[in-house]
Amino acid sequence: MLAKFYLVLSLIILTNPIMAASFNCDKAETDTEHLICDDSVLNEADDKLGKAYTQLREVLSKEETELLKQEQHNWLKKRDLELINCSELDCEVQFYEIRIKQLAPVEMAGFDCKKAATEVEKKICASRLLKHADGRMATLYNSVKKPEPKFVQDQRDWIATRNTKLSQPDCDTSCAWQIYQERIEYLIRY
Repeated sequence: MLAKFYLVLSLIILTNPIMAASFNCDKAETDTEHLICDDSVLNEADDKLGKAYTQLREVLSKEETELLKQEQHNWLKKRDLELINCSELDCEVQFYEIRIKQLAPVEMAGFDCKKAATEVEKKICASRLLKHADGRMATLYNSVKKPEPKFVQDQRDWIATRNTKLSQPDCDTSCAWQIYQERIEYLIRY
């Protein structure tokens, strides 16, 4: 009876495709896909990224979902180049970790949107994606224990630069999202 159970279990395991978060490993075609499927740590990172991406998409408007989809598509192209060319130890995982932390957990703005006074604050509060980005940035900044005065000044300078860029009429949600992503990456690396 036990032998029959193991036989059935083996057949189930062998006939079910191995899945990473974003694709079926049995159908992996590119070098990057094979790399992810062959490395359990990368496979887990891909799974986390897929979940983070899905959670953020679920709270966005239709327009912002399309923006995030296009931006994620561009990130995947960049990922393919980065992962194949990684020369540092664990750089593949670090690349994923940055993206995961840009997307998750889903946040609210780092300030009270009910008290939004400036045009930039109102622009952030009008966008679910930008509220998330501002909240991620604030959470990461606030997680730095005993920040040095230079770091605090750097954040103030970044906010001034952000305000200048976001106040430009041609800086739409996509532009602002990019500005936040760069800052989030900086804070993660800090």
